[in-house]
Amino acid sequence: MIAGSPQEYEQTLQLLKDAGQQQRVLGRLAVTEHDMTAVGPWNNLSQLLSSIPFREVIFCAGTLSYKAIIEEIKKLPRGIVARIHASGSGSIVGSDSKDTSGESVSKENGYKLADPYYRRLKRLLDVCIAALALLSFPLHLLLVKKPLSFLSNCIQVLVARKTWVGYATTEKSLPLLHPPVIACNGVPVSAGQSLPKESLQMMDYWYARDYEPASDVKLVWRLYRRLGG
Repeated sequence: MIAGSPQEYEQTLQLLKDAGQQQRVLGRLAVTEHDMTAVGPWNNLSQLLSSIPFREVIFCAGTLSYKAIIEEIKKLPRGIVARIHASGSGSIVGSDSKDTSGESVSKENGYKLADPYYRRLKRLLDVCIAALALLSFPLHLLLVKKPLSFLSNCIQVLVARKTWVGYATTEKSLPLLHPPVIACNGVPVSAGQSLPKESLQMMDYWYARDYEPASDVKLVWRLYRRLGG
């Protein structure tokens, strides 16, 4: 079963085909309330299992948040394999079930973060965000949790000891980045991770391979109040 929007479903099917995965896909699970074209809702898998004999679910992270996916994975019946496909990526990672070991499906590609052009863009973005934050720091005293830690992070980013967004693991095979304030899956480093190591490694792979400066901006904006973590 594939849990995702119609577009995400088609992308996942194509990825499985391109990767040579000869799997029997039984259908799509709806991820929005009024989607009547799917075989059932994505968040009622235990009940659905009584009528459809599926053994694996691919969750599409896009319409669904990672947090929502993780919560649903925790409820999966024993023996059901869970994997995650990030919208726009060329990879599927799994399993996030406690009963199975990790594996992945991907189409190999180069890393954007290995390209000097994208590395300069990332550094420029880091410096601009840190400089703007320092110039307007009194305002952040009222808005950011742990403002003194936020000030410290701004300084460390400015002097190239940290980056605002980076890897969730310390995987050494990826292009080198400074220690992050926020992991690329949207979790502040200080908060810790709840996903298995295999999943985090694949998210880091996607981040390095498909890097876009706009993604960093969105994460920093969304987690602004927690940048002092």
